[in-house]
Amino acid sequence: MSPSELIYFFLIGVAVVIAITILWFIFRKKRRIAIVFTSILVLGFFGYILYFPTLKTNKHSEAYEIVSDYLDNNYPNRVFTVVPEQYEAGYTVGDFHVNDVETPTIGVILRCDKDEVTEIGTWSNLEYPTQQELWREIQSYYGSHYSLNKDLAEITKIDEWIDGELTAFALTIDDMPAIALFNYSKAGYDLLELQEGEREGYVIIEREGYVFIYADERYQGRKVSANLVNNKQFTFNVDEQKGQLIIEKQQ
Repeated sequence: MSPSELIYFFLIGVAVVIAITILWFIFRKKRRIAIVFTSILVLGFFGYILYFPTLKTNKHSEAYEIVSDYLDNNYPNRVFTVVPEQYEAGYTVGDFHVNDVETPTIGVILRCDKDEVTEIGTWSNLEYPTQQELWREIQSYYGSHYSLNKDLAEITKIDEWIDGELTAFALTIDDMPAIALFNYSKAGYDLLELQEGEREGYVIIEREGYVFIYADERYQGRKVSANLVNNKQFTFNVDEQKGQLIIEKQQ
Protein backbone atom coordinates (compact mmCIF):
# COMPACT_ATOMS: atom_id res chain seq x y z
CA MET A 1 0.00 0.00 0.00
CA SER A 2 1.39 3.38 -1.01
CA PRO A 3 1.94 6.25 1.47
CA SER A 4 -0.98 8.18 -0.05
CA GLU A 5 -3.26 5.18 0.43
CA LEU A 6 -2.10 4.79 4.05
CA ILE A 7 -3.00 8.44 4.66
CA TYR A 8 -6.34 7.88 2.90
CA PHE A 9 -7.24 4.96 5.17
CA PHE A 10 -5.92 6.75 8.24
CA LEU A 11 -8.30 9.63 7.57
CA ILE A 12 -11.18 7.21 7.03
CA GLY A 13 -10.23 5.47 10.28
CA VAL A 14 -10.26 8.79 12.12
CA ALA A 15 -13.71 9.52 10.66
CA VAL A 16 -14.94 6.10 11.79
CA VAL A 17 -13.64 6.67 15.34
CA ILE A 18 -15.35 10.07 15.47
CA ALA A 19 -18.60 8.53 14.16
CA ILE A 20 -18.44 5.76 16.79
CA THR A 21 -17.82 8.30 19.55
CA ILE A 22 -20.85 10.30 18.46
CA LEU A 23 -22.98 7.13 18.26
CA TRP A 24 -22.06 6.11 21.80
CA PHE A 25 -22.88 9.60 23.01
CA ILE A 26 -26.27 9.55 21.25
CA PHE A 27 -27.12 5.98 22.31
CA ARG A 28 -25.41 6.06 25.69
CA LYS A 29 -28.58 4.67 27.27
CA LYS A 30 -29.11 2.10 24.49
CA ARG A 31 -25.92 0.11 24.48
CA ARG A 32 -27.21 -2.63 22.15
CA ILE A 33 -27.99 -0.13 19.40
CA ALA A 34 -24.59 1.51 19.89
CA ILE A 35 -22.87 -1.88 19.66
CA VAL A 36 -24.78 -2.77 16.46
CA PHE A 37 -23.85 0.48 14.72
CA THR A 38 -20.27 0.26 15.98
CA SER A 39 -19.97 -3.28 14.60
CA ILE A 40 -21.36 -2.16 11.23
CA LEU A 41 -18.87 0.72 10.99
CA VAL A 42 -15.87 -1.37 12.07
CA LEU A 43 -16.76 -4.30 9.81
CA GLY A 44 -17.45 -1.91 6.93
CA PHE A 45 -14.09 -0.19 7.45
CA PHE A 46 -12.07 -3.42 7.48
CA GLY A 47 -14.18 -4.89 4.68
CA TYR A 48 -13.37 -1.84 2.55
CA ILE A 49 -9.66 -2.29 3.29
CA LEU A 50 -9.82 -5.92 2.15
CA TYR A 51 -11.85 -5.05 -0.96
CA PHE A 52 -9.70 -2.06 -1.92
CA PRO A 53 -7.13 -4.06 -4.02
CA THR A 54 -9.98 -5.61 -6.01
CA LEU A 55 -11.55 -2.18 -6.45
CA LYS A 56 -8.29 -0.79 -7.85
CA THR A 57 -7.96 -3.72 -10.23
CA ASN A 58 -11.50 -3.29 -11.52
CA LYS A 59 -11.18 0.48 -11.94
CA HIS A 60 -7.89 0.07 -13.79
CA SER A 61 -9.36 -2.54 -16.14
CA GLU A 62 -12.26 -0.22 -16.95
CA ALA A 63 -9.82 2.64 -17.57
CA TYR A 64 -7.74 0.40 -19.85
CA GLU A 65 -10.77 -0.22 -22.06
CA ILE A 66 -11.55 3.50 -22.19
CA VAL A 67 -7.94 4.37 -23.13
CA SER A 68 -7.86 1.64 -25.78
CA ASP A 69 -11.08 2.98 -27.32
CA TYR A 70 -9.67 6.52 -27.17
CA LEU A 71 -6.55 5.48 -29.10
CA ASP A 72 -8.54 3.48 -31.66
CA ASN A 73 -10.90 6.41 -32.30
CA ASN A 74 -8.28 9.16 -32.43
CA TYR A 75 -5.42 7.30 -34.12
CA PRO A 76 -7.07 4.59 -36.25
CA ASN A 77 -4.01 4.05 -38.46
CA ARG A 78 -1.50 3.54 -35.66
CA VAL A 79 -0.71 0.66 -33.32
CA PHE A 80 0.11 1.32 -29.67
CA THR A 81 1.47 -0.51 -26.68
CA VAL A 82 -0.45 0.32 -23.49
CA VAL A 83 0.84 -0.78 -20.08
CA PRO A 84 -0.08 -1.96 -17.60
CA GLU A 85 -3.14 -3.76 -18.88
CA GLN A 86 -3.81 -5.10 -15.38
CA TYR A 87 -3.08 -2.95 -12.33
CA GLU A 88 0.47 -3.35 -11.01
CA ALA A 89 2.12 -2.02 -7.88
CA GLY A 90 4.07 1.14 -8.59
CA TYR A 91 1.49 2.50 -11.03
CA THR A 92 -1.38 4.87 -10.34
CA VAL A 93 -4.83 3.50 -11.07
CA GLY A 94 -5.92 4.89 -14.44
CA ASP A 95 -2.41 5.94 -15.55
CA PHE A 96 -0.88 4.19 -18.57
CA HIS A 97 2.45 4.31 -20.37
CA VAL A 98 1.63 4.46 -24.06
CA ASN A 99 3.92 4.32 -27.07
CA ASP A 100 3.62 3.82 -30.79
CA VAL A 101 5.04 0.39 -31.67
CA GLU A 102 7.40 2.15 -34.10
CA THR A 103 8.95 4.21 -31.26
CA PRO A 104 9.43 1.76 -28.38
CA THR A 105 11.89 3.96 -26.47
CA ILE A 106 9.67 7.01 -26.01
CA GLY A 107 6.01 7.55 -25.23
CA VAL A 108 3.43 9.45 -23.20
CA ILE A 109 1.51 8.94 -19.96
CA LEU A 110 -2.25 8.94 -20.40
CA ARG A 111 -4.59 9.37 -17.44
CA CYS A 112 -8.19 8.16 -17.50
CA ASP A 113 -10.38 9.98 -15.01
CA LYS A 114 -14.17 9.67 -15.17
CA ASP A 115 -14.17 8.61 -18.84
CA GLU A 116 -11.89 11.54 -19.78
CA VAL A 117 -8.46 10.73 -21.18
CA THR A 118 -5.69 13.33 -20.89
CA GLU A 119 -1.98 13.34 -21.69
CA ILE A 120 -0.11 14.24 -18.50
CA GLY A 121 3.53 13.62 -19.39
CA THR A 122 6.13 11.76 -21.37
CA TRP A 123 8.50 8.89 -20.63
CA SER A 124 11.63 7.41 -22.13
CA ASN A 125 13.52 4.21 -21.41
CA LEU A 126 16.70 5.32 -23.13
CA GLU A 127 19.82 4.57 -21.14
CA TYR A 128 22.40 7.27 -20.48
CA PRO A 129 23.71 7.88 -24.01
CA THR A 130 27.28 7.46 -25.12
CA GLN A 131 28.96 10.59 -26.39
CA GLN A 132 28.68 9.29 -29.95
CA GLU A 133 24.90 8.76 -29.59
CA LEU A 134 24.00 12.15 -28.10
CA TRP A 135 22.40 13.27 -31.33
CA ARG A 136 19.52 10.83 -30.80
CA GLU A 137 18.36 12.95 -27.85
CA ILE A 138 17.30 15.70 -30.24
CA GLN A 139 14.36 13.72 -31.58
CA SER A 140 12.38 13.69 -28.34
CA TYR A 141 12.17 17.48 -28.01
CA TYR A 142 12.84 18.77 -31.54
CA GLY A 143 10.30 21.48 -32.33
CA SER A 144 8.30 20.75 -29.17
CA HIS A 145 8.07 18.13 -26.45
CA TYR A 146 6.96 14.72 -27.62
CA SER A 147 3.26 13.90 -27.74
CA LEU A 148 1.05 11.46 -29.61
CA ASN A 149 0.07 14.26 -31.99
CA LYS A 150 3.66 15.10 -32.83
CA ASP A 151 5.25 13.67 -35.96
CA LEU A 152 8.83 12.73 -35.10
CA ALA A 153 11.44 14.34 -37.28
CA GLU A 154 13.59 12.09 -39.42
CA ILE A 155 17.10 12.71 -38.10
CA THR A 156 20.24 11.13 -39.55
CA LYS A 157 23.81 11.51 -38.32
CA ILE A 158 26.21 12.35 -41.13
CA ASP A 159 29.43 13.09 -39.25
CA GLU A 160 30.77 13.78 -35.76
CA TRP A 161 33.64 15.52 -33.99
CA ILE A 162 34.66 15.15 -30.34
CA ASP A 163 37.13 17.21 -28.35
CA GLY A 164 36.93 16.38 -24.64
CA GLU A 165 33.44 17.34 -23.47
CA LEU A 166 32.61 19.33 -26.61
CA THR A 167 30.78 17.24 -29.20
CA ALA A 168 29.58 18.29 -32.64
CA PHE A 169 27.33 16.45 -35.08
CA ALA A 170 26.52 17.09 -38.70
CA LEU A 171 22.93 15.95 -39.23
CA THR A 172 20.07 15.98 -41.65
CA ILE A 173 16.70 16.82 -40.07
CA ASP A 174 13.83 16.12 -42.40
CA ASP A 175 16.34 16.32 -45.27
CA MET A 176 17.71 19.70 -44.17
CA PRO A 177 21.37 20.18 -43.09
CA ALA A 178 21.96 20.86 -39.40
CA ILE A 179 24.72 21.07 -36.80
CA ALA A 180 24.20 20.15 -33.15
CA LEU A 181 26.69 20.98 -30.39
CA PHE A 182 26.64 19.20 -27.04
CA ASN A 183 28.55 19.39 -23.80
CA TYR A 184 29.03 15.88 -22.40
CA SER A 185 30.40 14.46 -19.16
CA LYS A 186 29.64 11.67 -16.71
CA ALA A 187 27.76 14.23 -14.61
CA GLY A 188 25.38 15.10 -17.43
CA TYR A 189 25.01 16.54 -20.90
CA ASP A 190 23.47 19.63 -22.48
CA LEU A 191 22.52 20.69 -25.97
CA LEU A 192 24.53 23.87 -26.46
CA GLU A 193 23.23 24.83 -29.88
CA LEU A 194 21.24 23.45 -32.78
CA GLN A 195 21.22 25.22 -36.13
CA GLU A 196 19.46 24.20 -39.33
CA GLY A 197 20.09 25.36 -42.87
CA GLU A 198 17.98 25.48 -45.98
CA ARG A 199 17.36 22.33 -47.99
CA GLU A 200 20.45 21.60 -50.11
CA GLY A 201 22.16 24.44 -48.26
CA TYR A 202 24.72 24.79 -45.48
CA VAL A 203 25.10 25.59 -41.77
CA ILE A 204 27.79 27.51 -39.89
CA ILE A 205 28.16 27.72 -36.09
CA GLU A 206 30.86 29.57 -34.15
CA ARG A 207 31.48 28.22 -30.65
CA GLU A 208 34.34 28.08 -28.12
CA GLY A 209 36.98 29.17 -30.60
CA TYR A 210 35.84 26.88 -33.41
CA VAL A 211 33.85 27.40 -36.58
CA PHE A 212 31.74 24.37 -37.50
CA ILE A 213 30.61 24.03 -41.12
CA TYR A 214 28.39 21.51 -42.80
CA ALA A 215 27.38 21.87 -46.45
CA ASP A 216 24.88 19.45 -47.95
CA GLU A 217 26.26 17.22 -50.70
CA ARG A 218 23.72 18.84 -53.06
CA TYR A 219 24.83 22.38 -52.23
CA GLN A 220 25.41 24.14 -55.55
CA GLY A 221 27.97 26.69 -54.37
CA ARG A 222 31.69 26.25 -53.89
CA LYS A 223 32.07 28.59 -50.90
CA VAL A 224 30.15 29.41 -47.73
CA SER A 225 30.34 32.61 -45.71
CA ALA A 226 29.09 34.11 -42.44
CA ASN A 227 29.68 37.05 -40.10
CA LEU A 228 31.37 35.88 -36.91
CA VAL A 229 30.83 37.39 -33.46
CA ASN A 230 33.83 39.71 -33.89
CA ASN A 231 32.20 41.08 -37.08
CA LYS A 232 34.86 39.35 -39.11
CA GLN A 233 33.66 38.03 -42.47
CA PHE A 234 34.32 34.30 -42.68
CA THR A 235 34.53 32.51 -46.04
CA PHE A 236 35.46 28.90 -46.62
CA ASN A 237 35.79 26.76 -49.74
CA VAL A 238 33.70 23.61 -49.22
CA ASP A 239 33.87 22.29 -52.77
CA GLU A 240 35.92 19.23 -51.76
CA GLN A 241 34.27 18.62 -48.36
CA LYS A 242 30.54 18.70 -48.99
CA GLY A 243 28.68 16.14 -46.91
CA GLN A 244 31.30 16.34 -44.13
CA LEU A 245 31.59 18.21 -40.85
CA ILE A 246 34.31 20.82 -41.23
CA ILE A 247 36.02 22.34 -38.19
CA GLU A 248 38.14 25.48 -38.38
CA LYS A 249 40.11 26.61 -35.33
CA GLN A 250 39.91 30.38 -34.85
CA GLN A 251 43.14 32.26 -34.28
